[in-house]
Amino acid sequence: MQTALNSRVIIEQAKGVLAERLRISVDEAFGVLRAYARTNHVRILAVANGIIDRTVELPR
Repeated sequence: MQTALNSRVIIEQAKGVLAERLRISVDEAFGVLRAYARTNHVRILAVANGIIDRTVELPR
């Protein structure tokens, strides 16, 4: 249960970071996260972590 909560917090933080960087809504930011994860065959949590620690660079 705690792991799921921690994962959700990380994803929410990444959505906020993307929304700010790309000047889009939080819902659109989630779509960007999801699309990147699907295209690159990685878990959305891994993408979110990468956004937060700046190891994943998404197109602007």
